[in-house]
Amino acid sequence: MLDRLKSIFRSDAFVPTMAVFPSIDSERLAKDLRLQELGQSRGKENQPPSETKDFDHVETGIIERIEELRRKGLENFESNRIVYNERLARASYATKEVDIVAGTAKGDFGKLVQGWKSAIEDVRDQLNASFAWRKRFREKHRLERPAKDFEGWTKVFAVALILIAIEAAINAYLFSQGNEFGLLGGWLAAVIVSFVNVGLSALLGYMARYIHCRNWLLKLGGLAFILGWMAFAVAINLAVAHFRDGLESGTAWRLAAESAVPKLLAQPLYLASIESWLLVGLGVFISTIAFRKGWHTDDAYPGYGRVERQLKVARANYVAKLGAALDDLTDHRDEAISNLQDANEQVRQGIAEAVDTLFGQSTLGAHLQSFLDQCDVKTAHLLAVYRDANRASRSTPAPKSFDKAWKFPAFKPQAIEIARKDAAEAETANVAATVQAAVKDIFDQFEIARKEFEVTRTVQADGSDAAGGL
Repeated sequence: MLDRLKSIFRSDAFVPTMAVFPSIDSERLAKDLRLQELGQSRGKENQPPSETKDFDHVETGIIERIEELRRKGLENFESNRIVYNERLARASYATKEVDIVAGTAKGDFGKLVQGWKSAIEDVRDQLNASFAWRKRFREKHRLERPAKDFEGWTKVFAVALILIAIEAAINAYLFSQGNEFGLLGGWLAAVIVSFVNVGLSALLGYMARYIHCRNWLLKLGGLAFILGWMAFAVAINLAVAHFRDGLESGTAWRLAAESAVPKLLAQPLYLASIESWLLVGLGVFISTIAFRKGWHTDDAYPGYGRVERQLKVARANYVAKLGAALDDLTDHRDEAISNLQDANEQVRQGIAEAVDTLFGQSTLGAHLQSFLDQCDVKTAHLLAVYRDANRASRSTPAPKSFDKAWKFPAFKPQAIEIARKDAAEAETANVAATVQAAVKDIFDQFEIARKEFEVTRTVQADGSDAAGGL
């Protein structure tokens, strides 16, 4: 855009001074034309004859030489005069160019806005739907508190592995006794037992959260999971303790494993040593920690944490898309406005220079008159040099033609078009108004788009959202 405007107001080579007109050096011309020599030689020959009434060939040569310089000066003057007038005429071209550019800038920005409206519609609808779903979930289950933050499965698995490692490390040596694979076999058996103890306890703890539900069937299900965990924690750890007693009594590893469950069923609380009871206590303790971790992995109310997380994801997606849209629109808005303002400044400067050329044309006209006068003066001077030398060398009277003066025909330049100055300045105001209107339109489109992209404050809130619809 700016390149096109610069080409319209390109800097033409004009000089509103005497430099437009060729210099007339009378001394040099006299030497080049050999006026002194010709005057003396022709005077000695009494040429031209005394009765001659017209210029001789030497005088004609002087006039032709000056006329050649005069014609060159007038051609230069005419070329510069055309430049002056064209510069003023370009103002209207620049206005039309800015009109086109302003319309294009508004259209391109509107197209970009429309594209982002379509792109953001999906994430905004998803955010509104997620918020409405959480609102209905709260109303249905009569929840007013915010959901507990989900710590993430990485932390859950990390805690479970730590518990498994602790329990397995304690039982590894014991389980290696009588195992045909030695310490490695004992450690693998301890890991398996610990994995079952910790894993199932955590799972039962996670499912036991249903006791918080308002539905009585789900409450009973949650209670069943709690009771099931209690039974499981006691049973598996007593079974492991009976297995330990078998190994300490010298029973083979396989036989001890096979007899642990029958002993548990026959005499569940009969253990041979305090170490076995400590093993039971440790196992139940670790099971309790795993159960509690499963209980607190997510929000205590089943399903509430998932609903809250979906809303947060939808909100994050919306915020990211909104940020990208506003950043892109802001960049294009600023770029378009900058280009329009540059165009306005370019036209303003170009028209100001064009107006200045009007005054330059007046100056050039003054220099023209001075140049034309010089042509007459220099012609008379060169004629006098030739004639004086001729008279001094003659033996007969000088011809009457030597009294004859020469003056070039008058030259009247075209009048300066002052009216174009007012028209050019009016075009400056038109361009400024066009640019201002385009800038306002782009800002309005941006603001309208920004408001349309937004959802309600409640949906956008990062913390606990207030009750109420969208």
